[in-house]
Amino acid sequence: MKRINWYEPRFDKEEEKIVLDVIHENYVNEGPRTKELERKIENYLEVKHAIITTNATAGLFLAVKADAEIKKKKNFEVIVPDLTMLATATAVEWAGGTPIIVDVNPSNGTMNIQNLEDRITEDTIGIIPVHTLGRAADMDGLEKLAKKYDLTIIEDAAGALGSRDVNGNYLGTIGKVGVYSLQSNKIITSGQGGIIVTNDEEYFEKIKRLRDFGRLSNKEFLHQEAGYNLKFNDLSAALALGQFEKLETRKKMLLEQREQYFSELENVKEVSFFPLMKGEIPLWIDVMTQDRTLLVDYLKKNEIYARECWPALHMNPPYKNQGNDHTFPVASDISNNALWLPNGPALAKEDISYVADKVKEFYRK
Repeated sequence: MKRINWYEPRFDKEEEKIVLDVIHENYVNEGPRTKELERKIENYLEVKHAIITTNATAGLFLAVKADAEIKKKKNFEVIVPDLTMLATATAVEWAGGTPIIVDVNPSNGTMNIQNLEDRITEDTIGIIPVHTLGRAADMDGLEKLAKKYDLTIIEDAAGALGSRDVNGNYLGTIGKVGVYSLQSNKIITSGQGGIIVTNDEEYFEKIKRLRDFGRLSNKEFLHQEAGYNLKFNDLSAALALGQFEKLETRKKMLLEQREQYFSELENVKEVSFFPLMKGEIPLWIDVMTQDRTLLVDYLKKNEIYARECWPALHMNPPYKNQGNDHTFPVASDISNNALWLPNGPALAKEDISYVADKVKEFYRK
């Protein structure tokens, strides 16, 4: 019986060649390949600045830290959605702030702005909407609130590279700063890595300095301020450059995989899909299910390894003080019932059909 893993990356000879080129060039620290990747990202997303860092958590940290320093705030809060990977909140704490949690929309799992305004205080400096697995947060509504209260929007687009909103804007390019992930289960990967983008010169310079010991470049030997060592490296950049050439075909693949699952499972009443809007790219196949634990066990017995949704932030011990399942009913419901079915570049169409058949078989029983 073939083992079907949840999400696996795939690398080809193109990636192998460019990585070997870097090894032969003997420049494995951050250098020309990292700069090449940054320029490609800028051109693709049509932004002024892209900065590559160690991972997306570090990217969010740098964006929040820059915002707090520009605003000269030491005790501050940043609003985050309850349904997200822990890193969204962790990045705020790294920067010295307090993450404040709000519930999410039942339609797509993104931040519910109707609940957000009540959470704004005099200490709030920013909002981090998460574009959940490629689905767009309500950026129009968030921008109105941000303008009203003078808040900075930092987009967590970790799983949304290549996705657009209904206005045709790339997610991650609408707020002051956007952050993407190059982690192994993303649309393209270098194992780890984070992409920070902005059109704001002040934030670009501040983030750039914070990322590299307070310098704008390694040619600047007198450091203007204290910073961190969160630079990238050319070995990883080479891998990402090879993957980057596959971005458009990967987008097409993810849409086709989602459509196949939807077609094969649409008559299974125990399974429901989140709506997908025009321009959005579904990074993973997340579905709401009944009897999720039993379904996961049944799939595992058939060598299918699906994955349960993240626990909502308030379910994690560091953030239990912010509320409970009654405080955040929608995030709780999604977190307790959503399942990520296997997808990604390692899966063929027949693999997806096999998974769908086993899901149907489980509910028939």
